[in-house]
Amino acid sequence: MYIDEFKAYFHAVTDDRQSAKVTYCLFEVLFGSWCAVIAGAKGWFDIREYILGHHEWFKRHSMFIQGIPADDTIARIISRMKPEPFYACFIN
Repeated sequence: MYIDEFKAYFHAVTDDRQSAKVTYCLFEVLFGSWCAVIAGAKGWFDIREYILGHHEWFKRHSMFIQGIPADDTIARIISRMKPEPFYACFIN
């Protein structure tokens, strides 16, 4: 499945958040954001709207089971990622 391949490519991107405070999985937010941007999303609100519109598909693939984060939460999660490992994943 392509989702597993995406996950394998982005394994170097680590989640530095405190695990006790994590509600939304980094991979889910990253994958959902990536899909939304490919589909034309231009900002955090658009990313959230895309995920909302495709929530059933994401749930069938065991993502966003806890719900969909607010656009500010998506922005905060993505902005905490270190750019170097993310960039290296794209280059590979």
